[in-house]
Amino acid sequence: MNSFQWTSPWDYQTASVTGLTRRHWEEAVLILLAGMLAYASPGKARIKLPGVNSTHGVVADELEGFSRSLIMATPLLKGNPNLKFTVGNQILDLVGFYREGILAGTNPQHPEYWGQIEDYSQNIVECGSLAWSLYLSQAHIWDKYSDREKQQVADYLLQCNGVKVHANNWLLFKVIINTVLEKLGMPFSKKEIFKNLEICKKMYLGEGWYRDGKTKQIDYYNAWGFHYYFLMWVVLDGDRHPNIAQLHIQRMGEYMHNFRYFVSREGNVPCFGRSVTYRFAYLAPIALGLYLGCLEQDLGELKSICNRSLQFFLTGDILSDDHLLTPGYLRHSPRLLEFYSCAASPYWVGKAFNLLLLPESHPFWQAEEKPLAIDRQSFSIPIQSAGLLLVGDRQSGHVQLLNHKSHHSYPDLSSKYTNFAYSSLFGYDIGPIRKKYDSDSSLCDNALTFSEGNRYVQRSQLQPLYCQPNFIASKYPLRILKREATNWLPRIYSNLGWGWTYTLVKDDFMINVHHIKARKSLNFKEGGYPLGFDEGVPEIISTEGAEAAYKDGKISFIRNLYGYDRQFPAQPLISQDIENNIRYKSSVVPALGFENKTQKSFYLANMVYGKMGNDTIEDLMKLVTNFQIADGLIQIQFYDGEQVVMQLGKIKRLNLTLNGKEIESKVVMARVSGEGKTCQIIRD
Repeated sequence: MNSFQWTSPWDYQTASVTGLTRRHWEEAVLILLAGMLAYASPGKARIKLPGVNSTHGVVADELEGFSRSLIMATPLLKGNPNLKFTVGNQILDLVGFYREGILAGTNPQHPEYWGQIEDYSQNIVECGSLAWSLYLSQAHIWDKYSDREKQQVADYLLQCNGVKVHANNWLLFKVIINTVLEKLGMPFSKKEIFKNLEICKKMYLGEGWYRDGKTKQIDYYNAWGFHYYFLMWVVLDGDRHPNIAQLHIQRMGEYMHNFRYFVSREGNVPCFGRSVTYRFAYLAPIALGLYLGCLEQDLGELKSICNRSLQFFLTGDILSDDHLLTPGYLRHSPRLLEFYSCAASPYWVGKAFNLLLLPESHPFWQAEEKPLAIDRQSFSIPIQSAGLLLVGDRQSGHVQLLNHKSHHSYPDLSSKYTNFAYSSLFGYDIGPIRKKYDSDSSLCDNALTFSEGNRYVQRSQLQPLYCQPNFIASKYPLRILKREATNWLPRIYSNLGWGWTYTLVKDDFMINVHHIKARKSLNFKEGGYPLGFDEGVPEIISTEGAEAAYKDGKISFIRNLYGYDRQFPAQPLISQDIENNIRYKSSVVPALGFENKTQKSFYLANMVYGKMGNDTIEDLMKLVTNFQIADGLIQIQFYDGEQVVMQLGKIKRLNLTLNGKEIESKVVMARVSGEGKTCQIIRD
């Protein structure tokens, strides 16, 4: 595997941290395109990349390769239509290549025809990209076609109107296809545009966040599957429908208000949710927002977000020897992919290259890089509508995402969605999920897992309770699979009780408190952050009540504050022959365990810390100086004297004093700093 090798000169005058310029973004596109186009078919309509295949079939995978190369190419071609470069032993005219490939792929008589579009076909996704690219390159590709050729291409795209699509972000593909057809003067469906805009508009949760369909699935599709397409429509037709356009511009503004806090000092965001192989595709709506001139953020800060993201990923080992993007996150990891992914799927990162729609003279490229939010201060930012809490530590640049709302419809994918926390520094562990919804059941990093046998699962079907600065909580069923699905029968689950988890953040570590009501004896296992590494062996340290692992300046620590009856020294949870961590070749997880036996209602509590540093396990044990539970009332004291009370279950009226502050009300959580100057109270 290889990292990207830049040849463009650095500019530390306007990009003091990264040195990146527009020429670096151009260079990245050209290198990635050269790698892809080396695998083009003779008729230029298909690109079959070596590696994993999706469940959609070979033709769909080859169309995906073509369309995702096209979305990288067209922003560059818009300002440079005569672009030629060498692929293998050939000098390639890029405009000519795509002009020919589109005609071949849409011609039913051509051997490289992309096939009839059917219900839920992957072709619908790729036709959305094709339509947008035709719009961007209209003067160089579309306008060069004869009337017969234009009708052929339009007829192919129009097939999307006669088929069913998933009732989520897929509806927006039809919006873009039909809007582009209208702009190009071809037949289109006005109904498909405004009906689907309206349906997707109602998926809005608030604060810039959407749910992906009728599920509780919330993740980075918010950026590359919703805002990106809404802004694309605004570019295409917003001037004729200013009220609708303004709504989506406003929502993008709400999203960006909080998204700045997702970006770590390294330049990545906490790895969370599905399709993380798209890497920095979350920049796509920022690119179109800049193109529209509708973002309120300082251009220097936006430049830092974009440049640091590009630099973070392209300095990782994400390229194969022939300059192809590897399936994975920071390394080749095909097990990270979903069943619908193929070797071309990572190239949806190409959406971010819409930044090249901004000419060299645009103020964005001239702006000086400014500090990110994480550079300026530590923070704890709740996004209540999405059930997310962003915690950033200024000293280390580490960003953590705590989730108590989003979950996948299939519990087997919980490791991507319902861990208690996700980190920009510690990549989560993941089992082999290339088969449809078939994951490893032994993963417990940042998760309370439970089992009545050998198969451990974690929470699903989350019901959010609280989302406030430094405090977040949810309720969930203890749901275990009893029977796998067959061709004629659905899966059957058994609900073995309920769990309530409350997470309290102090500095950049967490206190997790669980209230469990179980109907039978279960085994529980909970881990800290997975400590990832590529070479060597971590230092594993155990002490009474806590486990820790040290490697390469990082620490993963978990402490038993209440209830657990066993400890598991940090160890790989999957065979060392399998690369189970999204960032590293290997990882180890310190963990705690408990078996409730005859107890029906009980509490568990722990402290979890994943950080940079060399703190001893004795130092970490001193961070919590007192922890008590009695009748649902929790009292905590931290190293600096801060005192906290929490109530679980029925909320009673309290009458007590914390560091000189009188608490006389029904409170879920109250905390007062050691000197008594700051106070946070969360009432029922």
